[in-house]
Amino acid sequence: MKLFKCFILFFTLIIPVFAQADCRFCNAIAKNNFKKAGRIFKHQVKLRQNGTAYFNGPGSGMQITHQYNIDTLTQWLNSQTCITDAMSDKCQMKTDGYPGHTTIGFKLVTKVGAIEKCFLLQEGTTGQINFFGWRPHLFISTNKLIYKSIVDCPGFVYQQKINCREMLK
Repeated sequence: MKLFKCFILFFTLIIPVFAQADCRFCNAIAKNNFKKAGRIFKHQVKLRQNGTAYFNGPGSGMQITHQYNIDTLTQWLNSQTCITDAMSDKCQMKTDGYPGHTTIGFKLVTKVGAIEKCFLLQEGTTGQINFFGWRPHLFISTNKLIYKSIVDCPGFVYQQKINCREMLK
């Protein structure tokens, strides 16, 4: 009986700690601590870093896409109470080779006013290092989603909505 009471007490104390995890992102933004918000988003990216494999027909074989993970990260941003809108650049034409790049932008309202920020993500690594201009291939290329940085990007969400509307026409 004593063990059961300890078990119940433990869970009544630990469950509120996990409930606070969703508020961490908005608390960091409310304090204008975008570095911490970037670390929280980086953790979300690490949870979803592996892409989805699909068969692209004979000759191409198996391919890996990160679009599902990017959509999930965008939905996670939209679910935050402090963010008014979030959008990725999936409707924008890109000329990148490997590794690809993706941007997820979001609008939020702070004490200063409405601002827009963007998270920059890289889709894969080449396995090369830059050693004073010499780039030896030392590691295996990986096709994982990698968080790069957070930057200011005014007008990004509006522009992506226009791009997606034009693609539907």
